[in-house]
Amino acid sequence: MAAPSITTLQEIFEVEKLSAEQEKAIDSLLAKKDVFLSLRTGGGKSLCYMAFPIFYEYSNSLDVQPQVLIISPLLSIMKEQTDLLASKGFTATFIGKDKSEDASILDGKYQFVFSSPEAILQNDKWRDMLSGSKSFRLFVVDEAHTLVHWGENTKHGQAFREWFSRTGEIRSLISCPALVITATASKEARKVIKKRLALNNCVDIIDSPDRENIKLFVQKLKNTVPIDETFGWLTHFLSTRKKDCPRTLIFCSSIKICADIYTAFLMVLDNGIDKVSTFSSPCEKLHTSKMVAKSRRRAYLQKWDMWRN
Repeated sequence: MAAPSITTLQEIFEVEKLSAEQEKAIDSLLAKKDVFLSLRTGGGKSLCYMAFPIFYEYSNSLDVQPQVLIISPLLSIMKEQTDLLASKGFTATFIGKDKSEDASILDGKYQFVFSSPEAILQNDKWRDMLSGSKSFRLFVVDEAHTLVHWGENTKHGQAFREWFSRTGEIRSLISCPALVITATASKEARKVIKKRLALNNCVDIIDSPDRENIKLFVQKLKNTVPIDETFGWLTHFLSTRKKDCPRTLIFCSSIKICADIYTAFLMVLDNGIDKVSTFSSPCEKLHTSKMVAKSRRRAYLQKWDMWRN
């Protein structure tokens, strides 16, 4: 790898060195090859496009500032990433952030430009910018599994955000290598994503999702089995081992079920309940607390009926 000084990487990104996967990805992109990068969360996927301009400038004589276009699914992610890049000394923004920045985006003054598929595909101004640009050197699709999970129709209804299935149209507007990033894409999903983005001869860098310290158990339960009986082993661990109890995630299909399980733990545990918490989106917190209160009342009434009989 023709690389800038390791001191540069250390100073900007606070890393000692690139991993083998990161090196392979950046090397391939510099060789103008498309890359499908699937690494675990925390595996350093974003660093591959954040560090790309540094390596590109080091390897090429430039007449314009190299730019990176990143397709991202959520505004919160765009804001987080642009703030991070700005803190590292880069220029970064996202389409739709502030109309006063539009002229600067069109003039190529930002090294990193983030956008959703809708923002570009529904506006001829951005389509024209990309088709006429000579400064974009990398096209990135972050959280690429959303092309399938959000962009495709399902048996349950229409696509959540159909424009995601048309992300390939953006790819066709600019001539540069593509970096496709995800931590959660099955083999079948990868095939669909590659087809959507016309990744015919891409370099696959796929990390195994298998982790020795993570175990997944699936158990089919009958509605007639009491919750406290189902999770008796876990409440026992919490009662006896407390903070030394292995971290356990319980996924629920509804807030009501989450409230019922939390209440069952509440009824059984005395001083160990502080080790149990529920999680839902911020807009559901009040609703969750109400569901827990209702669930507690039901549980107390059931115990009262059992005592009377």
